[in-house]
Amino acid sequence: MLIVINVDDLGLHPAVRRAVDKLAEAGVVTSSTTLANGPDLSESVLLQDKHEGLGLGAHLNLLRGKPISNPDHISSLVDDDGLLFGNYKSLLLRYLSGRIKLSEVEKEWSAQVEYLLDHKIRLTHFDSEKHIHAWPGLYNLAGKIANKYGIKWMRRPFEHTPLNRFDKGMLRTRFLQLCLGASFPGKKPRTADCVWGIGDQKENLDPHLFKKYVETFRPEIVEIVCHPGLPQEGDGPLPSEFGPMRVEAQWREESESLLHKEWLEIFKELGATPVNYGQIDPRSGEIK
Repeated sequence: MLIVINVDDLGLHPAVRRAVDKLAEAGVVTSSTTLANGPDLSESVLLQDKHEGLGLGAHLNLLRGKPISNPDHISSLVDDDGLLFGNYKSLLLRYLSGRIKLSEVEKEWSAQVEYLLDHKIRLTHFDSEKHIHAWPGLYNLAGKIANKYGIKWMRRPFEHTPLNRFDKGMLRTRFLQLCLGASFPGKKPRTADCVWGIGDQKENLDPHLFKKYVETFRPEIVEIVCHPGLPQEGDGPLPSEFGPMRVEAQWREESESLLHKEWLEIFKELGATPVNYGQIDPRSGEIK
């Protein structure tokens, strides 16, 4: 079994960068996805050369902050101030009512990828803010963009959820399952067999829960989705133009779990190898 442990939101805030740095050093984190419009991007990029086993991907973003494209060219994606809407429900309603133009999504996502490439990031894969690329129509579009830029892997945010589970985590995973069920992607880019960490976050980001999950579903490749952060006194707030964010509430608990719980021991018990997507051959699904 191969396990990709990916931190979302790199570039958002120094706290996320510190967590990726420390956890990559500990060997618990192998991957992170970067926000092209994140205020901490320039410093975050340096991590890919500091940690040989750390792969960096693109965290495609339609939700938060200032777009990379000229706002006048993507009017269906921005508010009157030229910012991405910053509210998930508002964006979803615009999408469901047909007010989001896929041509503009393609333009903005392509601009984000090119911006990251211009910053010398060796992109290993794609995922997205709030898994919005899983929405019908957007999943195939993200795959098209990945193929255009030679990106071999993309997150398919499919997490198995027991039928007897009735909590917010279940609702998140069920919604994404429905979205993905309406998409019919090609064989490229390749995806992991499943993910874990969308339904189980904060105190539930626990290695024993993960072990139970993979022993039940037996994936050959699985991605752990996590959101650790290590804030320090003197740090500024999250960028106001990004809108309300709950991720800050996950930072400390998920950092504590990854730093202090027996993740590496559990991986060893499972006979699993931590890797990043760039280390996996997309044809064979084995380490290169």
